[in-house]
Amino acid sequence: MGEAMDALSSGPRTHDQLLELARDEFDLQWDTAAPVRDRTGWLAVIGMVDLFDRQVHLTEAGRRVLAAMELGKPDPDETDNVVQLAPTPGAIARLVEQLDQTGLRERADGANLYIPGVAANGGVLDALQVLTEAAIPSISDADFVRSVQSTFPKAQTVATARTAKDTLKALGLIQRTSSESWTATPAALAWVESGEPLDLARTVHAAIAFFGEVLGELDQTLRPTTGTITERSSLYLPNRGKPLSRSAVNTRLNLLDACGLVTRLSQTTYRTTALGRAFKESLPCFQPNDSAGYAPSDGATENHHGDSPTGTNHQTSFLGSHIAAELEDAARDSANPKRLEKAAVVALGYLGMPGQHVGGPGAVDGHVRFGVGTDSRILAIEAKTSATGPVRDQPLFGLSEHRARVGAHVHLLIGPGFERRMLKEADDDPAIAVIGTGLLAEVVRHQEQTPLTLTQLAPLVDPALKAAQRGDALRGYWEAQDMRSRLEYALVDILNAEAEDPLEEGGWLDLTSIRRELRTREYRVDEGTVVEALDFLTSSRIGVLQRFEQRYRCTASVHTAGQRIRALGCQWAAATELHRQTRSGDEVPMHS
Repeated sequence: MGEAMDALSSGPRTHDQLLELARDEFDLQWDTAAPVRDRTGWLAVIGMVDLFDRQVHLTEAGRRVLAAMELGKPDPDETDNVVQLAPTPGAIARLVEQLDQTGLRERADGANLYIPGVAANGGVLDALQVLTEAAIPSISDADFVRSVQSTFPKAQTVATARTAKDTLKALGLIQRTSSESWTATPAALAWVESGEPLDLARTVHAAIAFFGEVLGELDQTLRPTTGTITERSSLYLPNRGKPLSRSAVNTRLNLLDACGLVTRLSQTTYRTTALGRAFKESLPCFQPNDSAGYAPSDGATENHHGDSPTGTNHQTSFLGSHIAAELEDAARDSANPKRLEKAAVVALGYLGMPGQHVGGPGAVDGHVRFGVGTDSRILAIEAKTSATGPVRDQPLFGLSEHRARVGAHVHLLIGPGFERRMLKEADDDPAIAVIGTGLLAEVVRHQEQTPLTLTQLAPLVDPALKAAQRGDALRGYWEAQDMRSRLEYALVDILNAEAEDPLEEGGWLDLTSIRRELRTREYRVDEGTVVEALDFLTSSRIGVLQRFEQRYRCTASVHTAGQRIRALGCQWAAATELHRQTRSGDEVPMHS
């Protein structure tokens, strides 16, 4: 915001010029000028800028406010800088030396990490040092919990304090000396003595999967978002079989940032620093099997029976992250436009819209079916590629005739972004829904971890929405799902802590007490939402909570609860395969 105003202080600029500035100087990976227009629109409302003659002008009020602003800018890339790393203390060096591919594979998942305090300004390092020093020479379980509660205002519950303790153990900083006491590990002692952030980073890398490896993922020409990194985390967790949560990845990024190994570019993007590159080169890192990153063959999404739960056929075996990557690459491959046509059909099929690639003169590029039964409708696809940025000067006439040939009333115009006049023409057409390949890829990636129903996906293909409005509508659904998952975890965690408290017989809590505990963890949710989540966890298919009148108690650990929920997906996949074999006439083995 302020940086855009600063750019305007030397004279007015167009939205495209501001977009170029955001890409070149701030490394923001924006495909269209929509994010720029959002910001200039807000600035215009509060009188900081004025919009006329197709340019953005800084007002006098804007100049006065700008004079009092502190502006930011990403650190230089420092690609060519040579960095010398300090020697590694012996205890930590021995940990790193043991990290062959087997050792890397056997590291803990680090799926549930919580570091109290603030992430910014070194707060993560300070918190870890305070907690580690509390265990020197040793500390009891109870004293550790009291130490966390007395030091960190947001970690007042016993369950939260225990999670912080478990995090220190997962990061390789403390170890048990008995069933009731802890002490700092030799590596942690070496780090506390040296005060060197890289010594902490090496210790953490030796303890949990997908830590140093994140640096390689970020060091790409096409900057990945935290969502992309989260999806790709599954490649580095061979014993887990699913991606980490967004919060687990963010905790890693915050720690890497505090150690100076990455720099934050935006809310969802980071870049590896020169120090980070040198650090990664000094580490043994897990090498994932990334061979699945190939494109499905033509026609992979054609569904002849319409009975697949996802609306697709065998393309469900491809990870959403690989389908999304192919979509993004194909959008820039102007020499092979059919590649994007096919990739768009595959991506929409993965989202539950089965279809077929067509292509050729006078025909739609493809078509998909949205919905099931008599309520379903056909959507035509028009895919446009561009190797240099937004698609320009591509005619849209004749699309209505193409739609008529396949019985469609809506056209999905899909591409890496569209020049302003072309975008306005398409957005103003009530039969065209404009979808950027960046957004479509983001939806596909989310579908692995926070899948949306077709009803929730409707904004993606609704021609009544402008291209810039689709993402906000879908992100609301994703945030609601993420919030629900965190709430369910918190409920099991709270009731587990109650069950383990020797002073609380039976471990029962009423709804009022549960909601009070949630508020201490900063969960501001209404009673109906809490009851709905409790009902889900008490259902026979999950069965990790018991209910008696208006009280609840936990009957399983958080780990078991996660296993039960993950098992539903595995059971559904097995049932899907059994159904597919039955429909195709394959012999199904019988079990007694």
